[in-house]
Amino acid sequence: MSTENKTIIYLDQNFISDIAKLSLEDKKDRVKPILQKVFSAIKAGVDEEKFLAPDGWIHAVETAAGKDPALKDAIYSYQGYLGQTSLNQPWEIKNSQFINALLEYLKIKQDEQEMWRSAFRENPNRRMENFKIDVRFPDFGLGSLSKESIEALLKIRESGVNEKKQYQDEIEATRKHYKTLLHTDYTWVLRKHNIAVDSAEEFIDSHEFTQIPNIDIFCLLWSRNLADNTRKRGVEGDFSDIEFLSIYMPYCDVIATDNYMKTLLQSLGFDKKYNCQLFSMKESELNGMITFLEKERERRQPANKSLFSVLSVMAEEKPAYSIKFLKKLNLAQGKFQGTGKYWNKEIYVGVFLLYTKKDEIKLPESEAVLELGPRAFTPNQWAEFLVFGHGFKKIYNLDQKPIEEIIREIPTHLRGSATAILSDDSNFDDDMREYDSYLFYDIEEAIENKLEYTKKYKIRIIYL
Repeated sequence: MSTENKTIIYLDQNFISDIAKLSLEDKKDRVKPILQKVFSAIKAGVDEEKFLAPDGWIHAVETAAGKDPALKDAIYSYQGYLGQTSLNQPWEIKNSQFINALLEYLKIKQDEQEMWRSAFRENPNRRMENFKIDVRFPDFGLGSLSKESIEALLKIRESGVNEKKQYQDEIEATRKHYKTLLHTDYTWVLRKHNIAVDSAEEFIDSHEFTQIPNIDIFCLLWSRNLADNTRKRGVEGDFSDIEFLSIYMPYCDVIATDNYMKTLLQSLGFDKKYNCQLFSMKESELNGMITFLEKERERRQPANKSLFSVLSVMAEEKPAYSIKFLKKLNLAQGKFQGTGKYWNKEIYVGVFLLYTKKDEIKLPESEAVLELGPRAFTPNQWAEFLVFGHGFKKIYNLDQKPIEEIIREIPTHLRGSATAILSDDSNFDDDMREYDSYLFYDIEEAIENKLEYTKKYKIRIIYL
Protein backbone atom coordinates (compact mmCIF):
# COMPACT_ATOMS: atom_id res chain seq x y z
CA MET A 1 0.00 0.00 0.00
CA SER A 2 1.77 3.15 -1.21
CA THR A 3 1.47 6.17 1.11
CA GLU A 4 4.18 8.68 0.08
CA ASN A 5 6.99 9.14 -2.41
CA LYS A 6 10.51 8.25 -1.32
CA THR A 7 13.34 10.77 -1.06
CA ILE A 8 15.49 10.17 -4.16
CA ILE A 9 19.23 10.41 -3.38
CA TYR A 10 21.72 10.46 -6.25
CA LEU A 11 25.29 9.54 -5.28
CA ASP A 12 27.93 10.13 -7.92
CA GLN A 13 30.48 7.41 -8.57
CA ASN A 14 33.11 8.88 -6.24
CA PHE A 15 30.71 8.72 -3.29
CA ILE A 16 29.67 5.15 -4.04
CA SER A 17 33.25 4.03 -4.62
CA ASP A 18 34.50 5.50 -1.34
CA ILE A 19 31.57 4.06 0.62
CA ALA A 20 32.27 0.64 -0.92
CA LYS A 21 35.94 0.88 0.08
CA LEU A 22 34.87 0.89 3.73
CA SER A 23 34.27 -2.86 3.46
CA LEU A 24 37.72 -3.59 2.00
CA GLU A 25 40.56 -4.10 4.48
CA ASP A 26 43.25 -2.76 2.15
CA LYS A 27 41.31 0.39 1.30
CA LYS A 28 39.15 1.42 4.25
CA ASP A 29 41.95 3.42 5.93
CA ARG A 30 42.09 5.74 2.91
CA VAL A 31 38.45 6.75 3.21
CA LYS A 32 36.87 9.35 5.48
CA PRO A 33 35.24 7.46 8.39
CA ILE A 34 32.26 9.82 8.27
CA LEU A 35 31.18 8.15 5.03
CA GLN A 36 30.15 5.13 7.11
CA LYS A 37 27.68 7.43 8.90
CA VAL A 38 26.44 8.76 5.56
CA PHE A 39 25.85 5.21 4.34
CA SER A 40 24.12 4.24 7.60
CA ALA A 41 21.84 7.30 7.41
CA ILE A 42 20.79 6.44 3.85
CA LYS A 43 20.42 2.72 4.61
CA ALA A 44 18.19 3.43 7.61
CA GLY A 45 15.84 5.46 5.40
CA VAL A 46 15.91 2.79 2.69
CA ASP A 47 14.99 0.09 5.24
CA GLU A 48 12.08 2.22 6.41
CA GLU A 49 10.82 2.63 2.81
CA LYS A 50 11.54 6.38 2.95
CA PHE A 51 14.73 6.77 0.84
CA LEU A 52 16.05 5.44 -2.45
CA ALA A 53 19.52 5.79 -4.00
CA PRO A 54 19.08 4.60 -7.61
CA ASP A 55 21.86 3.52 -9.94
CA GLY A 56 22.25 4.88 -13.46
CA TRP A 57 24.11 4.46 -16.74
CA ILE A 58 27.12 6.44 -15.52
CA HIS A 59 27.50 4.09 -12.54
CA ALA A 60 27.49 1.05 -14.83
CA VAL A 61 29.99 2.64 -17.23
CA GLU A 62 32.42 3.82 -14.56
CA THR A 63 32.18 0.62 -12.51
CA ALA A 64 32.89 -1.44 -15.64
CA ALA A 65 35.99 0.68 -16.29
CA GLY A 66 37.38 -0.07 -12.81
CA LYS A 67 40.45 -2.29 -12.52
CA ASP A 68 39.87 -3.77 -9.05
CA PRO A 69 37.49 -6.80 -9.07
CA ALA A 70 37.02 -6.67 -5.27
CA LEU A 71 36.03 -3.00 -5.39
CA LYS A 72 33.63 -3.67 -8.27
CA ASP A 73 31.90 -6.39 -6.24
CA ALA A 74 31.69 -4.07 -3.23
CA ILE A 75 30.17 -1.27 -5.33
CA TYR A 76 27.48 -3.57 -6.73
CA SER A 77 26.77 -4.85 -3.22
CA TYR A 78 26.35 -1.39 -1.72
CA GLN A 79 24.16 -0.27 -4.62
CA GLY A 80 21.96 -3.28 -3.92
CA TYR A 81 21.58 -2.19 -0.29
CA LEU A 82 20.53 1.34 -1.26
CA GLY A 83 18.83 1.07 -4.62
CA GLN A 84 17.23 -1.89 -6.40
CA THR A 85 15.86 0.69 -8.84
CA SER A 86 17.63 2.05 -11.92
CA LEU A 87 17.35 5.36 -13.71
CA ASN A 88 16.52 5.11 -17.39
CA GLN A 89 19.25 5.43 -19.99
CA PRO A 90 20.18 9.10 -20.66
CA TRP A 91 18.80 9.11 -24.20
CA GLU A 92 15.50 7.66 -22.99
CA ILE A 93 15.09 10.46 -20.45
CA LYS A 94 16.02 13.10 -23.04
CA ASN A 95 13.49 11.67 -25.50
CA SER A 96 10.77 11.59 -22.87
CA GLN A 97 11.40 15.19 -21.81
CA PHE A 98 11.41 16.44 -25.41
CA ILE A 99 8.22 14.59 -26.40
CA ASN A 100 6.35 15.73 -23.26
CA ALA A 101 7.41 19.34 -23.81
CA LEU A 102 6.51 19.25 -27.53
CA LEU A 103 3.03 17.89 -26.85
CA GLU A 104 2.45 20.40 -24.08
CA TYR A 105 3.55 23.28 -26.34
CA LEU A 106 1.14 22.16 -29.05
CA LYS A 107 -1.61 21.56 -26.45
CA ILE A 108 -1.94 17.91 -27.44
CA LYS A 109 -3.41 15.71 -24.75
CA GLN A 110 -0.91 13.08 -23.64
CA ASP A 111 -1.52 9.46 -22.81
CA GLU A 112 -1.91 9.05 -19.07
CA GLN A 113 0.90 7.13 -17.43
CA GLU A 114 2.72 7.13 -14.14
CA MET A 115 5.11 10.09 -13.93
CA TRP A 116 7.99 7.95 -12.72
CA ARG A 117 8.24 6.17 -16.10
CA SER A 118 10.03 9.17 -17.66
CA ALA A 119 13.07 8.64 -15.44
CA PHE A 120 13.02 5.20 -13.81
CA ARG A 121 13.06 1.62 -15.06
CA GLU A 122 11.05 0.47 -12.06
CA ASN A 123 8.64 2.31 -9.79
CA PRO A 124 10.97 4.06 -7.30
CA ASN A 125 8.31 3.78 -4.62
CA ARG A 126 8.01 0.01 -4.86
CA ARG A 127 8.88 -2.15 -1.88
CA MET A 128 12.50 -3.19 -1.37
CA GLU A 129 13.17 -6.86 -2.08
CA ASN A 130 15.50 -9.34 -0.38
CA PHE A 131 17.93 -9.18 -3.28
CA LYS A 132 18.82 -7.36 -6.48
CA ILE A 133 19.96 -8.99 -9.72
CA ASP A 134 22.71 -7.04 -11.49
CA VAL A 135 23.56 -7.22 -15.17
CA ARG A 136 27.28 -6.45 -15.40
CA PHE A 137 28.99 -5.68 -18.66
CA PRO A 138 32.69 -5.36 -19.48
CA ASP A 139 34.46 -2.09 -20.16
CA PHE A 140 33.71 -1.17 -23.76
CA GLY A 141 35.04 2.38 -23.37
CA LEU A 142 31.47 3.70 -23.37
CA GLY A 143 30.99 7.36 -22.54
CA SER A 144 34.47 8.41 -23.68
CA LEU A 145 34.97 11.42 -25.93
CA SER A 146 37.15 11.15 -29.01
CA LYS A 147 40.66 12.60 -28.91
CA GLU A 148 39.63 15.23 -31.48
CA SER A 149 36.62 16.30 -29.38
CA ILE A 150 38.75 16.64 -26.26
CA GLU A 151 41.32 18.77 -28.07
CA ALA A 152 38.60 21.02 -29.54
CA LEU A 153 36.96 21.52 -26.13
CA LEU A 154 40.30 22.32 -24.49
CA LYS A 155 40.92 25.02 -27.10
CA ILE A 156 37.54 26.57 -26.32
CA ARG A 157 38.26 26.59 -22.58
CA GLU A 158 41.79 27.99 -23.02
CA SER A 159 40.58 30.71 -25.39
CA GLY A 160 38.75 32.55 -22.62
CA VAL A 161 35.38 32.17 -24.32
CA ASN A 162 32.53 34.43 -23.16
CA GLU A 163 29.97 32.45 -21.13
CA LYS A 164 26.89 34.11 -22.64
CA LYS A 165 28.18 33.65 -26.19
CA GLN A 166 29.02 30.01 -25.46
CA TYR A 167 25.50 29.49 -24.11
CA GLN A 168 23.99 30.85 -27.32
CA ASP A 169 26.28 28.57 -29.33
CA GLU A 170 25.22 25.56 -27.22
CA ILE A 171 21.54 26.38 -27.64
CA GLU A 172 21.84 26.84 -31.38
CA ALA A 173 23.78 23.59 -31.76
CA THR A 174 21.14 21.80 -29.65
CA ARG A 175 18.32 23.23 -31.76
CA LYS A 176 20.04 22.12 -34.94
CA HIS A 177 20.54 18.63 -33.48
CA TYR A 178 16.88 18.22 -32.51
CA LYS A 179 15.66 19.45 -35.90
CA THR A 180 17.72 16.66 -37.44
CA LEU A 181 16.17 14.16 -35.00
CA LEU A 182 12.70 15.16 -36.20
CA HIS A 183 13.47 13.26 -39.42
CA THR A 184 14.93 10.20 -37.67
CA ASP A 185 14.20 9.47 -33.99
CA TYR A 186 10.95 11.42 -33.74
CA THR A 187 9.17 10.59 -36.99
CA TRP A 188 6.91 8.17 -35.12
CA VAL A 189 5.88 10.92 -32.66
CA LEU A 190 4.97 13.29 -35.48
CA ARG A 191 2.95 10.58 -37.25
CA LYS A 192 1.19 9.38 -34.11
CA HIS A 193 -0.02 12.87 -33.15
CA ASN A 194 -0.36 14.23 -36.71
CA ILE A 195 2.23 16.97 -36.08
CA ALA A 196 3.68 18.86 -39.03
CA VAL A 197 7.47 19.21 -39.12
CA ASP A 198 7.06 23.00 -39.31
CA SER A 199 5.11 22.98 -36.03
CA ALA A 200 7.76 20.88 -34.32
CA GLU A 201 10.50 23.19 -35.62
CA GLU A 202 8.55 26.18 -34.32
CA PHE A 203 8.66 24.58 -30.85
CA ILE A 204 12.42 23.93 -31.14
CA ASP A 205 12.94 27.63 -31.98
CA SER A 206 10.84 28.73 -28.98
CA HIS A 207 11.88 29.75 -25.47
CA GLU A 208 9.95 26.74 -24.11
CA PHE A 209 12.43 24.41 -25.83
CA THR A 210 15.32 25.92 -23.82
CA GLN A 211 13.41 25.14 -20.61
CA ILE A 212 13.37 21.38 -21.19
CA PRO A 213 15.17 20.33 -17.97
CA ASN A 214 18.17 18.49 -19.44
CA ILE A 215 18.73 21.23 -22.06
CA ASP A 216 18.25 24.00 -19.51
CA ILE A 217 20.79 22.53 -17.08
CA PHE A 218 23.33 21.21 -19.57
CA CYS A 219 23.69 24.31 -21.76
CA LEU A 220 24.05 26.73 -18.85
CA LEU A 221 26.30 24.45 -16.79
CA TRP A 222 28.53 23.44 -19.68
CA SER A 223 28.88 27.05 -20.86
CA ARG A 224 29.96 28.20 -17.42
CA ASN A 225 32.43 25.32 -17.20
CA LEU A 226 33.97 26.05 -20.61
CA ALA A 227 34.27 29.74 -19.74
CA ASP A 228 36.29 28.85 -16.62
CA ASN A 229 39.83 28.94 -18.03
CA THR A 230 41.24 28.44 -14.49
CA ARG A 231 39.77 24.92 -14.41
CA LYS A 232 42.67 22.46 -14.60
CA ARG A 233 40.74 19.21 -14.67
CA GLY A 234 40.29 17.58 -18.09
CA VAL A 235 37.16 18.52 -20.00
CA GLU A 236 36.17 14.88 -20.55
CA GLY A 237 35.49 14.26 -16.87
CA ASP A 238 33.59 17.54 -16.55
CA PHE A 239 31.52 16.80 -19.65
CA SER A 240 30.55 13.41 -18.24
CA ASP A 241 29.57 14.87 -14.86
CA ILE A 242 27.54 17.69 -16.44
CA GLU A 243 25.82 15.32 -18.86
CA PHE A 244 24.52 13.08 -16.11
CA LEU A 245 23.77 15.84 -13.60
CA SER A 246 21.65 17.62 -16.23
CA ILE A 247 19.68 14.45 -16.93
CA TYR A 248 19.14 13.18 -13.38
CA MET A 249 18.84 16.36 -11.29
CA PRO A 250 15.14 17.08 -12.04
CA TYR A 251 14.19 13.72 -10.54
CA CYS A 252 16.33 13.86 -7.39
CA ASP A 253 15.75 15.35 -3.94
CA VAL A 254 19.41 15.02 -2.93
CA ILE A 255 22.60 14.96 -5.04
CA ALA A 256 26.05 14.18 -3.65
CA THR A 257 28.76 15.23 -6.08
CA ASP A 258 32.18 16.90 -6.10
CA ASN A 259 32.52 20.40 -4.67
CA TYR A 260 33.24 22.05 -8.04
CA MET A 261 30.03 20.77 -9.65
CA LYS A 262 28.03 21.55 -6.51
CA THR A 263 29.29 25.14 -6.59
CA LEU A 264 28.47 25.54 -10.30
CA LEU A 265 24.94 24.19 -9.84
CA GLN A 266 24.30 26.52 -6.91
CA SER A 267 25.78 29.54 -8.71
CA LEU A 268 23.19 29.02 -11.46
CA GLY A 269 20.36 28.52 -8.96
CA PHE A 270 19.52 25.01 -10.13
CA ASP A 271 19.31 23.67 -6.57
CA LYS A 272 16.39 26.05 -5.90
CA LYS A 273 14.83 25.77 -9.37
CA TYR A 274 14.65 21.97 -9.18
CA ASN A 275 14.25 21.78 -5.38
CA CYS A 276 17.31 19.60 -4.88
CA GLN A 277 19.69 19.55 -1.90
CA LEU A 278 23.37 19.49 -2.92
CA PHE A 279 26.29 18.10 -0.89
CA SER A 280 29.99 17.61 -1.57
CA MET A 281 32.70 15.40 -0.07
CA LYS A 282 33.88 18.08 2.36
CA GLU A 283 33.66 17.03 6.02
CA SER A 284 31.29 19.87 6.92
CA GLU A 285 29.08 19.02 3.93
CA LEU A 286 28.92 15.36 4.91
CA ASN A 287 27.85 16.32 8.43
CA GLY A 288 25.21 18.57 6.90
CA MET A 289 24.03 15.73 4.69
CA ILE A 290 23.64 13.41 7.68
CA THR A 291 21.66 16.09 9.57
CA PHE A 292 19.40 16.65 6.55
CA LEU A 293 18.78 12.92 6.07
CA GLU A 294 17.93 12.43 9.74
CA LYS A 295 15.34 15.22 9.52
CA GLU A 296 13.95 13.68 6.33
CA ARG A 297 13.54 10.34 8.08
CA GLU A 298 11.62 11.98 10.90
CA ARG A 299 9.19 13.85 8.65
CA ARG A 300 8.67 11.21 5.94
CA GLN A 301 6.07 8.48 6.06
CA PRO A 302 6.99 5.10 4.51
CA ALA A 303 6.22 4.80 0.81
CA ASN A 304 4.87 1.32 1.50
CA LYS A 305 2.94 -0.12 4.40
CA SER A 306 1.77 -3.67 4.81
CA LEU A 307 -1.98 -4.15 4.83
CA PHE A 308 -1.41 -6.63 7.63
CA SER A 309 1.28 -9.13 8.56
CA VAL A 310 1.63 -12.87 9.12
CA LEU A 311 3.95 -14.35 11.74
CA SER A 312 4.56 -18.08 11.50
CA VAL A 313 6.08 -19.95 14.43
CA MET A 314 8.46 -22.49 12.92
CA ALA A 315 9.26 -25.88 14.47
CA GLU A 316 12.91 -26.61 15.25
CA GLU A 317 13.34 -29.87 13.31
CA LYS A 318 11.03 -30.11 10.29
CA PRO A 319 12.98 -29.08 7.19
CA ALA A 320 11.17 -31.33 4.72
CA TYR A 321 7.76 -30.40 6.07
CA SER A 322 8.79 -26.74 6.10
CA ILE A 323 9.45 -26.82 2.36
CA LYS A 324 5.84 -27.75 1.67
CA PHE A 325 4.65 -25.13 4.16
CA LEU A 326 6.83 -22.37 2.69
CA LYS A 327 5.59 -23.07 -0.82
CA LYS A 328 2.00 -23.01 0.37
CA LEU A 329 2.54 -19.76 2.27
CA ASN A 330 4.16 -18.13 -0.77
CA LEU A 331 1.25 -19.22 -2.95
CA ALA A 332 -1.20 -17.69 -0.46
CA GLN A 333 0.68 -14.39 -0.43
CA GLY A 334 0.96 -14.29 -4.23
CA LYS A 335 -2.71 -15.12 -4.77
CA PHE A 336 -3.75 -12.32 -2.44
CA GLN A 337 -1.38 -9.63 -3.73
CA GLY A 338 -1.45 -10.53 -7.41
CA THR A 339 -4.98 -11.67 -8.23
CA GLY A 340 -8.59 -10.78 -7.48
CA LYS A 341 -9.42 -7.29 -6.27
CA TYR A 342 -5.73 -6.41 -5.76
CA TRP A 343 -4.32 -7.68 -9.05
CA ASN A 344 -3.34 -4.20 -10.35
CA LYS A 345 -2.65 -2.45 -7.05
CA GLU A 346 0.44 -1.99 -4.89
CA ILE A 347 -0.72 -4.10 -1.94
CA TYR A 348 1.73 -5.77 0.44
CA VAL A 349 1.56 -8.25 3.28
CA GLY A 350 4.62 -8.74 5.48
CA VAL A 351 5.46 -12.41 6.15
CA PHE A 352 7.75 -13.26 9.07
CA LEU A 353 9.06 -16.63 10.22
CA LEU A 354 9.83 -17.05 13.92
CA TYR A 355 12.62 -19.43 14.97
CA THR A 356 13.65 -20.38 18.50
CA LYS A 357 17.24 -21.24 17.56
CA LYS A 358 19.67 -19.80 15.07
CA ASP A 359 21.34 -22.13 12.59
CA GLU A 360 23.78 -20.87 9.99
CA ILE A 361 22.83 -22.76 6.83
CA LYS A 362 25.30 -22.43 3.99
CA LEU A 363 23.82 -22.77 0.52
CA PRO A 364 25.60 -24.98 -2.04
CA GLU A 365 28.24 -23.51 -4.33
CA SER A 366 27.06 -22.37 -7.76
CA GLU A 367 29.20 -25.03 -9.45
CA ALA A 368 27.36 -27.77 -7.57
CA VAL A 369 23.97 -26.30 -8.49
CA LEU A 370 24.96 -26.12 -12.18
CA GLU A 371 26.14 -29.73 -12.12
CA LEU A 372 23.47 -31.36 -9.96
CA GLY A 373 20.49 -29.02 -10.20
CA PRO A 374 17.90 -29.52 -7.42
CA ARG A 375 19.85 -32.55 -6.11
CA ALA A 376 22.54 -30.17 -4.87
CA PHE A 377 20.23 -28.96 -2.08
CA THR A 378 19.62 -30.70 1.23
CA PRO A 379 16.15 -30.20 2.79
CA ASN A 380 17.56 -27.53 5.11
CA GLN A 381 19.18 -25.72 2.21
CA TRP A 382 15.95 -25.85 0.21
CA ALA A 383 14.06 -24.32 3.12
CA GLU A 384 16.69 -21.56 3.46
CA PHE A 385 16.58 -20.87 -0.27
CA LEU A 386 12.78 -20.62 -0.29
CA VAL A 387 12.74 -18.22 2.67
CA PHE A 388 15.16 -15.91 0.88
CA GLY A 389 13.64 -16.27 -2.58
CA HIS A 390 10.07 -15.66 -1.44
CA GLY A 391 11.04 -12.48 0.41
CA PHE A 392 10.07 -13.80 3.84
CA LYS A 393 11.90 -12.27 6.78
CA LYS A 394 13.40 -14.31 9.62
CA ILE A 395 12.98 -13.40 13.28
CA TYR A 396 14.80 -15.21 16.10
CA ASN A 397 13.28 -15.60 19.56
CA LEU A 398 16.30 -16.94 21.41
CA ASP A 399 15.15 -15.51 24.76
CA GLN A 400 11.65 -17.00 24.61
CA LYS A 401 9.92 -13.61 24.59
CA PRO A 402 6.10 -13.43 24.54
CA ILE A 403 4.67 -13.34 21.04
CA GLU A 404 3.25 -9.83 21.60
CA GLU A 405 6.73 -8.51 22.37
CA ILE A 406 8.12 -10.07 19.21
CA ILE A 407 5.37 -8.40 17.15
CA ARG A 408 6.06 -4.99 18.71
CA GLU A 409 9.67 -5.24 17.52
CA ILE A 410 8.57 -5.54 13.88
CA PRO A 411 8.73 -2.08 12.20
CA THR A 412 5.27 -0.53 12.04
CA HIS A 413 5.22 -0.14 8.25
CA LEU A 414 5.98 -3.86 7.85
CA ARG A 415 3.62 -4.99 10.60
CA GLY A 416 0.49 -3.30 9.30
CA SER A 417 -2.80 -2.99 11.12
CA ALA A 418 -2.71 -6.45 12.71
CA THR A 419 -0.71 -9.70 12.77
CA ALA A 420 -2.00 -13.21 12.09
CA ILE A 421 -0.26 -16.01 13.99
CA LEU A 422 0.43 -19.29 12.15
CA SER A 423 2.50 -22.35 12.87
CA ASP A 424 4.22 -24.46 10.23
CA ASP A 425 1.80 -27.31 10.83
CA SER A 426 -1.27 -25.14 10.21
CA ASN A 427 -3.77 -26.85 7.93
CA PHE A 428 -4.88 -23.75 6.05
CA ASP A 429 -5.99 -24.20 2.43
CA ASP A 430 -6.13 -28.00 2.70
CA ASP A 431 -9.73 -27.67 1.52
CA MET A 432 -8.70 -25.64 -1.56
CA ARG A 433 -7.56 -26.68 -5.01
CA GLU A 434 -3.78 -27.25 -5.29
CA TYR A 435 -3.00 -23.89 -6.87
CA ASP A 436 -5.54 -21.77 -5.02
CA SER A 437 -5.64 -20.14 -1.60
CA TYR A 438 -8.08 -18.50 0.78
CA LEU A 439 -5.73 -17.88 3.73
CA PHE A 440 -5.05 -14.16 3.34
CA TYR A 441 -8.68 -13.36 2.48
CA ASP A 442 -9.70 -15.16 5.67
CA ILE A 443 -7.23 -13.00 7.63
CA GLU A 444 -8.29 -9.78 5.89
CA GLU A 445 -11.97 -10.42 6.63
CA ALA A 446 -11.24 -11.05 10.31
CA ILE A 447 -9.17 -7.86 10.64
CA GLU A 448 -11.82 -5.75 8.89
CA ASN A 449 -14.34 -7.03 11.44
CA LYS A 450 -11.91 -6.77 14.40
CA LEU A 451 -12.24 -10.49 15.18
CA GLU A 452 -9.89 -12.33 17.52
CA TYR A 453 -9.82 -15.41 15.25
CA THR A 454 -10.49 -15.83 11.55
CA LYS A 455 -13.79 -17.44 10.57
CA LYS A 456 -12.55 -20.15 8.19
CA TYR A 457 -9.24 -21.35 9.62
CA LYS A 458 -9.49 -20.10 13.24
CA ILE A 459 -6.18 -18.24 13.02
CA ARG A 460 -5.40 -15.92 15.90
CA ILE A 461 -5.18 -12.19 15.17
CA ILE A 462 -3.18 -9.82 17.37
CA TYR A 463 -3.89 -6.08 17.26
CA LEU A 464 -1.17 -3.72 18.57
